[in-house]
Amino acid sequence: MPNWCNNNLRVFGPEADVQRFKEQATGQSPWHKEDGTDQNILNFHNLVPIPPEVIAAGYDPAGFEWERNNWGCKWGACSASLADEWEGTLIYAFETAWSPPVPFLEKLAPQWPALTFLLDYEEMGMGFKGITKVRGDAVEDHCLDLCNPLPSQLKKIEAIDHVIN
Repeated sequence: MPNWCNNNLRVFGPEADVQRFKEQATGQSPWHKEDGTDQNILNFHNLVPIPPEVIAAGYDPAGFEWERNNWGCKWGACSASLADEWEGTLIYAFETAWSPPVPFLEKLAPQWPALTFLLDYEEMGMGFKGITKVRGDAVEDHCLDLCNPLPSQLKKIEAIDHVIN
């Protein structure tokens, strides 16, 4: 059983692009039955698809390794919800296994050049938190060790808490 990383993803930009993103994001995992009962409002497979040859090879180990290498986590967004929405902005809340999906955002953002993706995350079992901003090919990730912060990181922790809260 994994430690769960809590994530909040803000997606913002022109309203038409945000709505197209929202529509494309909803879908079903390729690893589950296609009976419509496994719909996820933030389905990583719909946005950064698992190649057909990996799906044909099965989840263990091909799918697991592909997800970890391309999404940064296994299973994608779990327990996802659309926490808030207004013109030009979506806020998703979800969990990922072990780590934040920074590699997923690095692959996703170039497909949506007009959108900005802002992810705040924390995984208290391993004692880290951070914030990542991705737009196009530009990636800023600031991850901090909460268990043994360096004195220089204490101000960054306060700054991240201010942005998140």
